[in-house]
Amino acid sequence: MISSLHRVTKLFDVIRPIALSALSIFICFLLIQPVALWCDPAFSLLANRGLGKIAFTLVVMMHLLLLAATHSNNEWKMFWHSNAAFLGTRAWLKPFFAMFGLFAALHTSTLLVLSLTPWANAYLPTTLSWSVLPSLALGFVATFFLAWTEEAIFRGTIIPLLLRGGLGKTASILLSALIFMLAHDITAPWHLLSSNLPLGIGLFLLGILLAQLFVMSGTLYVGMGAHAGLVFVKVFLRRIPCLAYASNVPWWLHSDLRQSPLIHALFALLICWLFWSKRKHFFR
Repeated sequence: MISSLHRVTKLFDVIRPIALSALSIFICFLLIQPVALWCDPAFSLLANRGLGKIAFTLVVMMHLLLLAATHSNNEWKMFWHSNAAFLGTRAWLKPFFAMFGLFAALHTSTLLVLSLTPWANAYLPTTLSWSVLPSLALGFVATFFLAWTEEAIFRGTIIPLLLRGGLGKTASILLSALIFMLAHDITAPWHLLSSNLPLGIGLFLLGILLAQLFVMSGTLYVGMGAHAGLVFVKVFLRRIPCLAYASNVPWWLHSDLRQSPLIHALFALLICWLFWSKRKHFFR
C-alpha cells in the first residue's frame, strides 16, 4: 500500500509541472491572441501555417525550456541530448531521411490507391512551373521544424518525464498520445472527444505510433522523420494541387485522412506490427 502510494505521489510530482505548463500556455494564448487581433484581425495564434504557427511554436518551446530548467542538471542534460544535441552530428541524417521517405511513400501510396476509386481523382496541374520549387523548399524547412518541435514536446520531453515518474512504457505512450491529441485543439480540447471524434481518434493513433517510434528507437529523429514524411505530402499537395475528392465520399473516407476510419485501421495495424516486432535494427 505504501509502495503504491509512493508511486502515485511520484507520478503526480512529474505530471504537475506538465499540467502547469499547459495551463500557462493556455493563459498566454488568452493574453496574446486579443492583442494580435487588435493589430491584425486576420491573425490566429493557432493557425495551421504562417505567423500564427510560428508564434505559437515559440511560446510552446519557451515553456518547454522552462519545464526542463525546473529539473536537476542531470535531467537538463538528458533533455538537451535527447532533443537537440544530435543536430550537431551527422548520425541522425540517414535514419531521419529513411523514415521521411518511408512514411512519405506510405502516404503517397495511399493517395494513389484512393485515386483509382470513384471517390478521388489525381490530375496534372495546368500551371505547374519551376517557380514552385522555392515554395516547396520553404515548405520542407517548415515541416522539419514542425516535426522537431512537436516531437521534442510530446515525445522527447513528456515521455521521459512520465517514465521517470514510475509510469510504464505502455501507459506513458498512451498518456503522451492523449496529450498530443488534446493539444491540437487548445481552445476546446473536449471537442476531439465528442463533436470531432474522428479527428481525435486519428490524432490519438498517430500519437501512439510516434511515441512507439521514440520508445523503440531511443531517438527523437526517427519519429521526426516519420512525422515530417506524413506532413510534407500535405504540404506538397497544398502547393501543387493534384488530387481532388468527390463530394459523396463513403463514411470510411474523408478528405482529411486523419478523420478517415480507413486510415484509423491502417494506423492500428502499423501500431500492432511495431508492438509485436520489437526489432530495433528497423530504425538503423
